Amino acid sequence: MRKKRDNTDLLLYEPNIYKSFIILALPVFAANFMKAFNELVDTYFIGQMQNSVAAQASISITWPLINIFVSFGIGLSIAGVAVISQFLGADKLKEAKEYAGILFVLAVILGLIINVSLYFVCPFVLKAMGAEGLVFDYSVQYVRIRSMEMVFAMIFAAFQAVRQSQGDTVTPVILQISAVLVNIVLTATFVQGFGMGVFGAGLATMIGQVLIAPACIWFLFVVKEPLKLGRKDLKIKDMKKVKRLTYIAMPSALSQALSSFGFLILNTIVLDYGEVTTAAFTVGNKISSMMLLPVIAIGSVLAAYVGQNIGAGNTERAEKSYVVSRNLSLIMAFVGCAIVFPIRETVITMLTNDVNTQKEAMSYIIWVLVTMPLMALFQNYVGVFNGCGKTKFSFIMETARLWAIRLPVIMFFKMATGFGSEAIWHAMNISNLLILFVGAYLFRKIDFKEKIS
Repeated sequence: MRKKRDNTDLLLYEPNIYKSFIILALPVFAANFMKAFNELVDTYFIGQMQNSVAAQASISITWPLINIFVSFGIGLSIAGVAVISQFLGADKLKEAKEYAGILFVLAVILGLIINVSLYFVCPFVLKAMGAEGLVFDYSVQYVRIRSMEMVFAMIFAAFQAVRQSQGDTVTPVILQISAVLVNIVLTATFVQGFGMGVFGAGLATMIGQVLIAPACIWFLFVVKEPLKLGRKDLKIKDMKKVKRLTYIAMPSALSQALSSFGFLILNTIVLDYGEVTTAAFTVGNKISSMMLLPVIAIGSVLAAYVGQNIGAGNTERAEKSYVVSRNLSLIMAFVGCAIVFPIRETVITMLTNDVNTQKEAMSYIIWVLVTMPLMALFQNYVGVFNGCGKTKFSFIMETARLWAIRLPVIMFFKMATGFGSEAIWHAMNISNLLILFVGAYLFRKIDFKEKIS
């Protein structure tokens, strides 16, 4: 009789793949939804401040900078899911456990490096981006307080990768939702109650992240699970395995870092159009992020699905999981567009009290809705590439979309046309379309029989 182990049965044996995808993706979606909802709450309270345009613009230009550093943790997490899930699928528990220990150690070290680097680098980078006055002051405050959470954020990323590779999407979600609920309450208290502004929003986020780190450690080292870690697992014995994990992580990390750096440049260009356009860009991206949540959840499940089935030698099931993921993502994208389109004006009005920002955001959100299905397909290509361990393909996709297409097109429109701020929206649409041809080409090179050794 086959022994049930976490949600591995859903990944490897459930006949109805659509059913298993939905079961596994729902908790991830719930966590992502709460996280995005929290960002909307931040946007709402900051949007009610006296200097709301400067405040929203300051947060808009900071997230690419923060993400440049966080991207290395994301890459490490993606590599962890790919490697650990394949060893679990092949019933090689010892190897999976050893990689989980390496992942945790690297995550803590990386968090410390990011904390120090981000704190000291941010003023110089933000000044180079063109931030000045209140926008500069607010953005430095926000980045520096957020830098304090990085060790704890990396611990959670490692914990999430270990659990997700086992098919456990529920436990990380419970912790993440707990952090978000704390964040929401503290944001309202700090920003509106105590008048702490942008600094208060950053402090609330940091506290929420810090509070769940002890629970992550408890689940990893105390709770009796197949991948329960001990002190001996934190001793790195085989540098080849560290190099293997790093080798798989680097393409994802670099793609995330280059994407974030590209978005930093993009935000510099957007800021050149003025604070109103920057604030509208922030509002539109918040709505776009909310709409993509179900698709991102499906894509994250796809990586574990493909990884475990390749490890178990279930080639046909690994291939079929991509088709199921693609179909579900497209359905969700179209449904999301149908829901948001009639209420777009109401939502935008809730997120900013500035009339000019509302007008710009209305223009942007129309183009977001048009290309939402394209972004759904993009996320699925990235998910299947990561699950196969072909993170270099994800690197090509993420990097080419921004650096080879989006930024050059924006600069062309800015210098050679009279589109104004709409040049940004058009360039994003063109890049979201053209990159799918690259994805289709790379997908043909995938071999679902190839395992990570």
